[in-house]
Amino acid sequence: MSTSLRRIISISACIGAFLVAAVLIGFWADYFARKTTPTIFPQLGEIQFSLPSTQGRPISNDDLLGQPVAMFFGFTHCPEVCPVTLYTLTEITDSIGEDAEALQIVFATVDPERDTIPVLTSYIEAINKRAIGLSGAIDQHEALQKSFRVFAQKVPLDDGDYTMDHTATVFLYDAKGHLSGTIAWGEPYEFALAKVKAVLGIKS
Repeated sequence: MSTSLRRIISISACIGAFLVAAVLIGFWADYFARKTTPTIFPQLGEIQFSLPSTQGRPISNDDLLGQPVAMFFGFTHCPEVCPVTLYTLTEITDSIGEDAEALQIVFATVDPERDTIPVLTSYIEAINKRAIGLSGAIDQHEALQKSFRVFAQKVPLDDGDYTMDHTATVFLYDAKGHLSGTIAWGEPYEFALAKVKAVLGIKS
């Protein structure tokens, strides 16, 4: 074996060893990060709640497990964010078709004082008859918002009425209750569509 050939083999072996080491380091770094970095938002199975719903019966987190879920917080007096979010989710599921029937859309009010079950029912059914609305006592919703790390605050208006400032994130959970992703307010439609397809297991 010539000196040049031995040199080539030696260099190739070093490069191969380096690549293997890099892959292993990357794998373990990712594994360690997943184990030690806390999730910003909780898994659906970690939250315990049971609230009156537009389905005519209380809905709990356990009822939502076993199916993909798109959950967001809003209120019926919301001038833009909430109706646009619900319309967008409806448009996305309509564009996907039958495969989207597995997705359960959940609208949890941040204004239970005004958003009674009859009010929520009329509001939601006008946009998406398959969506579920959650209402209930104020303290129940404060606990729910705290569990989801959602911000909601009453803002007085000059006319004596009020509006609500709140988190406008859509939480996407897979059938096991694992957080698949989130959709931010104003996120491009194509991005939101891709995320919904992903939680449904649909390849683009």
